Amino acid sequence: MSSLELSFASVARPENILTLYQPLVSIKNRRIIAVEALSRGYLPDRGLTLPPSVLFHLPSTPAEQLQLDRLCREAAMRRFAPLYAERRDLLLTVNLDMSLVDKNTLGSGRFANSARDAGIKPQNVIIEIIESSIQDVEVLKAFIDRHRAMGFLIALDDIGAGHSNLDRIPQIKPDVIKIDRGLIKDIHMEYHKFEIVRALTRLGRSLGAMIVAEGVEREEEVLQLMQLGVDIFQGFYFAKPKQMAVRLPATPRRIDSCAKKFRQRAIETISRRKVIHATYDKALEQVLKPLCGGIPRGFDALLAQTLDSHTDIECLYVLNPQGRQVSSTLCNPEVIPEQRRFIYQPAPKGTDHSLKEYYLPIQAGLARYTTDPYLSLASGNLCITISAPFQDRKGHDFILCMDIGLRGQSSYAPAPAPVQGSGRAHSVQHRCLCTS
Repeated sequence: MSSLELSFASVARPENILTLYQPLVSIKNRRIIAVEALSRGYLPDRGLTLPPSVLFHLPSTPAEQLQLDRLCREAAMRRFAPLYAERRDLLLTVNLDMSLVDKNTLGSGRFANSARDAGIKPQNVIIEIIESSIQDVEVLKAFIDRHRAMGFLIALDDIGAGHSNLDRIPQIKPDVIKIDRGLIKDIHMEYHKFEIVRALTRLGRSLGAMIVAEGVEREEEVLQLMQLGVDIFQGFYFAKPKQMAVRLPATPRRIDSCAKKFRQRAIETISRRKVIHATYDKALEQVLKPLCGGIPRGFDALLAQTLDSHTDIECLYVLNPQGRQVSSTLCNPEVIPEQRRFIYQPAPKGTDHSLKEYYLPIQAGLARYTTDPYLSLASGNLCITISAPFQDRKGHDFILCMDIGLRGQSSYAPAPAPVQGSGRAHSVQHRCLCTS
């Protein structure tokens, strides 16, 4: 049945609103901490359920839209009451269409009255606001201030979707930030998404906001997000929306499974990093040894020779104590796609690296420094840079910088140890910029 065969009047009654609830789960607490109310239309005489795409297109005027929005919200709170009676710490998240809130409806008190009539404390209700629906920022601020003063929590929904603007976060100061499914999907395989979500997670922590990952459908997504510090999840992987008459469903079994796998993975990662970094240290010493016996004009040849025996090293270059590059940038030509070699150029001698992350810690006195993983500007590959001071045979101070590729690392942990003895020919002419 299409929406054209339905009238708003035939649906806009409490008995025609079906409320489904989808759990938000905490892995660390191993329990459901909240449920989100999702509304559907329902025609009992025909046995038909109307999806949101039909239900919310039935109103033809703003007044009808507001009426439907209130019907759904009031039904959600009324039907949440038995769940709340069973668990007083359970939270309810309710969507609010801010496009319907204006100066005329701002002071109606309908939202607070709905919670009071259902016997629910405001502190247990999260008001979800979709940023794209905001039309009047001043009305939004007034609404938030009014309801936050009553004890309601405020969530900013769909962060990371195409229409969202990060400037809304300081305006709204949300208690909860819900990251859109578009950023969550395949985050364990897409480094750009990983970095964006990591930034949002750090932002949420600094603001004291709880981060929720929406739309999780795979275990690997959950484990990757847990690595970033996300602990609240909502999605089909744990539970689909369903009616909950008088009690919560059993805690999803996958919570325990994810907790055990994350703990095991964390232990394995720590152990692996110890081995990997020990191997990196060995590789670094092998690169440093000939440099310590050489002089600056011979650095290029020495770097080319050592680069050929370490397949995971992408680039090598030497800086003076002031952060100026005194060697060429020697790069492995096989890690750079052919079509990109004409776009990116090697950092030439004389390039200033004095503000780079891998230089400053050495200047501050560290004996060795390893950067966080980042995307190489030359190859587009994930890599880290290890820097270490050394002296040439005349006792002059220099700094070796070694870029190690992390190609194929889906978890963004350090790469496997460099493999020695490839025997591959290397040309000094095939260089490209990785870290300038």
